[in-house]
Amino acid sequence: MNVEAKQGTETKQIRTFDPNKVPRSEEFPEVELPEPPYDIEVGCGAGYHSIQYANRFPNHTMIAIERTHKRFAKFLSRIHGNKMGKNLIPIHSDALIWIVHHIPPKSVGRYFFLYPNPFPKNRRWYTMPFMQFVIESLQDGGTISMATNIKEHHLEAKKYFQHHWNLTLEEDRKVESGEEPRTHFEKKYLERGEDCWNLMAAKPVGWSAEDCTAPTPHPH
Repeated sequence: MNVEAKQGTETKQIRTFDPNKVPRSEEFPEVELPEPPYDIEVGCGAGYHSIQYANRFPNHTMIAIERTHKRFAKFLSRIHGNKMGKNLIPIHSDALIWIVHHIPPKSVGRYFFLYPNPFPKNRRWYTMPFMQFVIESLQDGGTISMATNIKEHHLEAKKYFQHHWNLTLEEDRKVESGEEPRTHFEKKYLERGEDCWNLMAAKPVGWSAEDCTAPTPHPH
């Protein structure tokens, strides 16, 4: 049996997300944001993709969030070296805490989760209650993009996008070796000849979290 067949369509029960239980962090300074909409990259690392994206779409506000001190310092250095405009906003924080306390409903056009660490399995973001808040913060038609070099991770995310969170799958493809890499990880994986996959799912009009509580599979 191949990996995709083993995945099936069943998903685990995920509790309803309560943002009131997420404490504010005093560790990182407050940032004044422009008016929405926003595009957000979670775990941007040293900012390779965020900088490219902000340059490519100067009329979009890109919020790039990185938790680790070392990678964020590299990100800031790269921003200064590229003389970036004001449409790129670097955030040094835990993404879950920062997004919950700063991002209002229906204010985000695009989320990017590019090569997130898939371990431990119980911390995969699309299986966490926080995913509910992410989708609620999307505009109608807004998208979530995820990239990974792990086939099982790709298929599991696809399953949760479709069969738990009721998102509309818009892209499901393998990244071609000749494409311009979006991140340092993608560059490394492609140079080593590894397969990389990209998913993009959209929030349908009328989406409701109440429809995402049952763990039963959808009919084919």
